Amino acid sequence: MVNNLIVCGGTFDHFHDGHKEFIRYASSLGKRLFIGITSDAYVLNSKFSQKSELIESFEKRKQSVMDFIKSEGISDKAKVVKINDLFGYTLSKDLLIDGIVVSEDTKLGAEIINLKRKEQGLIPLKIFIAPFIKSGDGKVISSRRIRGGEINREGKLCIEPLWYKKDLVLPENLRSELAKPFGLINFDILKDKNKSKVIISVGDATTEKFNKLSIGQQLSVIDFKIAREEEFSLFSDLGFSGNEKIVIAKNPSGQVTHKSFNKIREIFRLGFDNRVVLKIVGEEDLIVLPLVLTAPLDTVIYYGQPNVGLVRVLVSEESKERAHNLLSKFKPI
Repeated sequence: MVNNLIVCGGTFDHFHDGHKEFIRYASSLGKRLFIGITSDAYVLNSKFSQKSELIESFEKRKQSVMDFIKSEGISDKAKVVKINDLFGYTLSKDLLIDGIVVSEDTKLGAEIINLKRKEQGLIPLKIFIAPFIKSGDGKVISSRRIRGGEINREGKLCIEPLWYKKDLVLPENLRSELAKPFGLINFDILKDKNKSKVIISVGDATTEKFNKLSIGQQLSVIDFKIAREEEFSLFSDLGFSGNEKIVIAKNPSGQVTHKSFNKIREIFRLGFDNRVVLKIVGEEDLIVLPLVLTAPLDTVIYYGQPNVGLVRVLVSEESKERAHNLLSKFKPI
């Protein structure tokens, strides 16, 4: 039996394949569908409050949902509404709602809604559990994992599992491509310093400059060289205080080693309670690529490029895709 009206809701941040299947499932259950999208105020006051600046605006999230229901041909039956709390429209006496669609993780919310409906003399809603959609590693696709830089919106891993096990060698035909700046050249460093972003400096000259400017970058990648010539011998030569956590990884010239990938992964897993220095034994020229692939979205990476100057890379879905495409052309050994 097809239900008359089904409701569902969510934040729908970084709209992904899991969201698409969630809406498709909800749409299949009823003649009409209400899709509640959490307001910016709701996000700010929810469990996401500490990371609300990383979550897309209501208007952007709403537009993603609207574009999808249009592409699915269900615009006539589906209505998108803003919700400012858990209940949304579910307590309305003017709507004859038959059921609510949730995920296994949000089932408790539906049970709370039904308790409130009983208190108000309303019939409890039928609860439908939408199946989870898995990513390439068998884990659930989620906006949190996308924001964290682990996967893209289709559930594809940003870092291939092989890259944690095999070293990658730069092919000669890619050198000209990598000579192009990976990001912006003209920018204001202090704007990033004054925002709550993770900032990374790559290269000794860049790191020394940032330390002199008191940028406070959370992660610095150095090799004690400038233009491949030994220039420093002590961390203090670069302006470090001695309170930083030191991590060491071997990375020969023209390669991205699996040890570098693993060390970088561990750095981000542990977080930045203290500033971290990644000391490369070899050369750090290509380390920007694994940094882009590992870092959460909105991280900012600075590196110096010969004959170009300082380059600013914003870690985004686009820069991750570019880095992945480049490293996919490296030769594993």
